[in-house]
Parts: sequence; structure tokens; C-alpha cells
Amino acid sequence: MKVLLVPSDMADVQASARYLASRLTIAGIDVCVQPSENTETPIVPVEELALVVPMGGDGTFLSATRLIGFAPVPLLAFNYGTLSFLAGSPERDEVELICDALAGDVVFERRSTVDISIEEVNGARYEFTALNEMAYTRGTSGRVVEYAYGINGTTIAHLKADGLIVSTPTGSTGYALSAGGPVVSPAYTGLVVIPVAPHALSTRAIVLAPSDILEATIIGSRAQDSSLFIDGRTIDVERPHKIIARRGENEVLFALGGGNFFNNVSRVFFGGPYPDLDEIG
Repeated sequence: MKVLLVPSDMADVQASARYLASRLTIAGIDVCVQPSENTETPIVPVEELALVVPMGGDGTFLSATRLIGFAPVPLLAFNYGTLSFLAGSPERDEVELICDALAGDVVFERRSTVDISIEEVNGARYEFTALNEMAYTRGTSGRVVEYAYGINGTTIAHLKADGLIVSTPTGSTGYALSAGGPVVSPAYTGLVVIPVAPHALSTRAIVLAPSDILEATIIGSRAQDSSLFIDGRTIDVERPHKIIARRGENEVLFALGGGNFFNNVSRVFFGGPYPDLDEIG
């Protein structure tokens, strides 16, 4: 079984990946480095992988999940980015941490995904899976989009807005948070629906049960001016008509190298870490 390093395309991260690979080889670990220009196919068959190590920020982590097709291979991320909420901030030696992950001596955590079906006006249908979120937003024209959305067949609202986000708990700390959504524990497996800058006074984010299904119908001719993003990547859909989202069939397996979820919430959003509660008097 092999370890696959997935570095970002930054020159210094590429150099760090080569150095880490040499150290792992000396330690007797079978390791390969994924070329940064190949983000579609892993250079090692997924069934031969024991561990995937994204090296970069959150974008690199998301790219690594797509690279292995959301297969249940543990991902141990090293932070070479800026915000890097997914990558975390481990302070231990990287080779030691990888050895511990291979031995099963780290915390493993399963994260839910979201499956998205997008239907165009002409009937064409596209299927996607995301770890973070799907975002339907206004496009380059700057004009608001118009849509109706509902849960399990019950219409919730008809809105004009800047867009609509459907987020997993993992994605709740990304774009969804910026749009006013809640921080959701990754132990939860439902989705969060957030209208973006709606032209309404009473619209709020909705947290769905794991079995709930969201359906949105795009209204009017402005769909051709809109944009669709899956985990931050632009999706080429000319005139979307319907969007259906549900809890994904796949789960992503995190190997946690440093700090639990709420440690990272404190570090990234509130300037932590802080003393333990029992130390604060």
C-alpha cells in the first residue's frame, strides 16, 4: 500500500513535497507525489492507496477528494495555505504523523458529502458530489437571480437574491458562513440551505435532516446570466432549470493530524487557542 502526496502548484510546496517524499522513502514508506498539472487521475490506483496527504490549503484538500473520487481513503492534510480550515495546523513532525496515521494511531473522522443534480432547460442533466457546497449565484451581469425552493416537495419561498448555497456541515465554515449560515458540527450529517442576500426581510438559513431533499426551480430568463459552483469550481451549465440536493452516498475519511473541529473554529474565527474553561476564573 502506498502514500500519495498531493501538493498545491506553488513552487515551495512542490519542493516540500519532494523533500517529504525522500524522508518517507528513507523511513521505508512507499510514497508517490501527484503531479500538480494532473488533477483528474491519481498516478496510483485508488485501491492501492493507504493514505492521501494533501499539502496546501483548503482548495488542495478539496482537489484531493475529487482526485480519488471520494473513495474511503484517509486524507491527512498538511497546512501550506492561508486560512486552511480543512488542513488544520498540526505541529508534529510530518513523517511521524504519517507513520501514526498508517498505524491507525490518529483520530479518524467521517464527513458527509452532498450529491447534486442539475437539470438544464433543454432537459440535459448533470450529477456532482461535493464535500463543501454547491453555490448558485448571479453571474457577470450582476443581475439578481430568481428561484423558488422547497424541502421534500413543500415550497418554502420564492425569492430574488444573489444566489443560493447548499452546504454540508464541513462546508458550513466556508462560503456558507460568509453568507450568514451557522457553524455546524461535522458529526451532523444533514445539509444547510442559505439564500444569499435575498430581497426579503424574513429569510433565514435552514438546517435539514439527513433524509431531507432540497429542490430549487430557477425562474425567468436570468438563468443564462447565472453561475454555478461546486466546491469552488465553476460548472459549465448554460441555463439551469432545476437543482436537487441531498445527503451524498459517499463519505470522506479525515485523518486528523492536529486539533479537533472546535479547536479549529476557535483558532480560525475567534483568535484562539484560549485557556481551558476550568482555568478561566
